Order: sequence, then structure tokens, then C-alpha cells
Amino acid sequence: MDSANGSRRWGWLGWLLAFWLAGCAEMDMAPSWGLFGSSKKPMVKGVQAPCERIAELKELAKKGSSGDSASQQQVAARLAQGFENEGDPLIRAEIVRTLGAYRCQQAEDVLRAALEDLDPEVRMTACEAWGKRDGPQSAALLGRTLGGDVDIDVRLAAARALGRSKDPSAVAALGEVLGDEDPAMQVRAMKSLRQITGKDLGNDVNRWQQYVGGETPEPARSLSIAERLRQMFY
Repeated sequence: MDSANGSRRWGWLGWLLAFWLAGCAEMDMAPSWGLFGSSKKPMVKGVQAPCERIAELKELAKKGSSGDSASQQQVAARLAQGFENEGDPLIRAEIVRTLGAYRCQQAEDVLRAALEDLDPEVRMTACEAWGKRDGPQSAALLGRTLGGDVDIDVRLAAARALGRSKDPSAVAALGEVLGDEDPAMQVRAMKSLRQITGKDLGNDVNRWQQYVGGETPEPARSLSIAERLRQMFY
């Protein structure tokens, strides 16, 4: 009797499993177990997976510098709308990175807005994009982020981008953070100042402050063990 009940129970279970799998296959939601094979298709038809969207954005970034003005504006307008409606910060950051390759007003509007994004990763990506742009507008926006953002990683990204921009107008903003309480910020500011000015005053905050202030830097002094260690790790 028990054997018969067990057989019927397993028979019902097998039937239910087959029915469930058939329904999942119909909805394109078959599980990705090794027994049934894996699928790279999105869980819902018509919805693009995040990895596919990022791959598409990377391709658009490659084409950004080679497109004519009209095509750049068209793509940038579409991406701007996508940025405004996108809830995933990783996708927003990739949109910003893509628009960094486009030289049109629509792209710059998004890059400017991205500096105020709620997600630090998006703001860091915006700093990187502005650092690849020339001109006083880039230095002014990055300088404002350097002095006003609440996230230290974003501020470091802004300082790094100012160095890459090599814009002389960024010297003042970097000089303001030489006295920052965070040693990493001090070292980053000195590195960026070295990139912009071509001067090599070492990692001596006092000498850099004198230079930024228009004074003649005092002769280099011997570094303490603590300062040498700081140079090694920042």
C-alpha cells in the first residue's frame, strides 16, 4: 500500500514539474540550471538586460568622436532622456561616460547635471568626463565639486580630473585643498598641481602653498619617515 501511494505521489510530482517547466519555457523564463542548459536571454521578453545596455553604450562611446554634429546631437538627446529616466546608478554612470565622448550642448547639459547626482559613482564618472574637456568651464565645475562635494572619493576624482585637464585656472582650486585634513587629498592636490604647472616641488605642502600664493618656495628639506611613507602609499 505504501509503495503504491509513493508511486502515485512521485507521479504527481513529476507531472507538476513538467507542467511548470513547460509554462516557464512559454514565458521565456526557463531556469538556468546546468541540467536544462543556461540562457543569456533577459527574464522578460522585450526588456534589455543591464549588461546588454552597457555594451551598447560602450559602442556609442566609440562612435562619439567620429560622428558628425547632427548625429552627435541626435544620439546625445536620446541618451539625455535615458539619463533622466534611469533608476539604475550603474547605467546612469555609463551614460555619463558615453556622453563624455560627445561634443555638443546636450551632452554637456547631462554632464553638468551628473555632478549633482545622488549617487557618488555617477558624480565621480562626471568628474572624469569633465577632466577630458578643455576650457575654463570644465575647471570651474570641477573646482566647485572639489570644494563642495560631501564625498571624499568624489572630491578626489575632481582633483584628479583637474590635473588631467591641465588648465591653469585650476591652480587656485587645488591650492585651497592643500590644507585639507585628509592626507590623501593633500597628496592628490600636489600631484595635480605638478601636472598643470610642470613644477616639481615634491610632496611638501608648505612649498606648494607658497607657490600657489605667488611666493618663492623655500629650498627643499629632508623628508621625515612619516612623510616618506605617505608618499609611498598615496
